[in-house]
Amino acid sequence: MEKNALFYMANLYPEIGRLFSFYDSGKIEAVQNAQKRSLDIVDKILSFNEEIKPAGREEWNVIRNFILAFDKLDSEERNILEKYAEPFSYKFMNQYTS
Repeated sequence: MEKNALFYMANLYPEIGRLFSFYDSGKIEAVQNAQKRSLDIVDKILSFNEEIKPAGREEWNVIRNFILAFDKLDSEERNILEKYAEPFSYKFMNQYTS
């Protein structure tokens, strides 16, 4: 399976879910690990220069900033971060189950 930008975008969705699940249950080390994995995924996405257009790069940098400050997000910002990668996950699954 080719690991393209869509692959990493799809994998960000569950990682963000884990980040907040660990945060909500007070598992600090697990939170830090999930945050690092999430940031690594965003960096990987941004490494696909041909696939990510300038406007998309700006969006992914905003997502990176949300991840960096996840514990300071209000409920609306948290919801945005939790849901941002969801459509990519569905698109990826549809692409590989067809």
